[in-house]
Amino acid sequence: MPTEIVAELAQGFEGRPEVARLLVLAAARAGADAAKFQLVYADELATPDYVHYQLFRSLELPDEEWERVSLLGADEGIQVWFDVFGEQSLALAERLGAGAVKLHGSDTANEGMLVRVASSTVQRIVLGAGGADLDEIEVALRLLSRKQVVLMLGFQAYPTAEADNQVARVRALAERFRGRGGLEIGFADHADTAFPSAVLPAAVAIGAGASMIEKHLTLGRAVRLEDHESALGPDEFADFCSAVRSCDAIFGQFGPGNDMGMSAAERAYRLKIRRHVIASRDLPSGHVVSAADVMLRRTGCETAIRDIRDAYGRTLGVAVARHAAITPDSFGDAP
Repeated sequence: MPTEIVAELAQGFEGRPEVARLLVLAAARAGADAAKFQLVYADELATPDYVHYQLFRSLELPDEEWERVSLLGADEGIQVWFDVFGEQSLALAERLGAGAVKLHGSDTANEGMLVRVASSTVQRIVLGAGGADLDEIEVALRLLSRKQVVLMLGFQAYPTAEADNQVARVRALAERFRGRGGLEIGFADHADTAFPSAVLPAAVAIGAGASMIEKHLTLGRAVRLEDHESALGPDEFADFCSAVRSCDAIFGQFGPGNDMGMSAAERAYRLKIRRHVIASRDLPSGHVVSAADVMLRRTGCETAIRDIRDAYGRTLGVAVARHAAITPDSFGDAP
């Protein structure tokens, strides 16, 4: 299953609907699967005496502008998701038909908000787990048990230092919550945006089992929009998406059957590198072949068997001289 790439747009629109639309266009054309904004209402985030209350007010957009953004996403073939912080933002996300909403890490222990989200019509929930402890995550997952949940690890540290990414948690939590049907693990990548460092945490997270990667997108770092410190510009984000798709290809999958889903190339390699089965000593007709009777060597016999297991326990229909190749026709049960 391909890794989902979420273009984290957060507050990068800075209260300007035209910037929000440009960010959706950039996300879609760079190759992201979803574009996610913070659906900001000041009174859901702070009280009026908070130092940044007016900043939050400046980020509020009329509902009809968010409708235009969502419609643009549909036209461009990209989902538009929202971070929600209270009843008003959740209700708007529901009305807009958001494919998913995200709960901030600060709401992981907010049982009132979790209950409201659990009773909403939104089926897919991205649960931010940055700064959350295991007990909080356990309670949140229990309250959201009827939803499709992506547990999103990682946190914003402008940018996050390599050692602080703690990608080992992806595998550890996937194992811990293995029994919870439908639960996915995601990773919010806030690494330095200089390549190759820009893609390393995501690549490691995919290898550890993350099925969703979240990365900040901005219209240009020089513009210094909100969260630009760990954001990629549109062209860089396209490179990032390409790199993640390459990680998917490299990661591959564990297929069904004894061959674990070998590709045609691997099957051809297996055939090419297998040495031929030869007799380790003179073997008479009627002899039942054991492991001590055969060896592997390269020979000039095109029809020699290559899988030594095909010789074990079978009865020879002809005598085979020492160091002679054993072929399918060597056995008495050969067709």
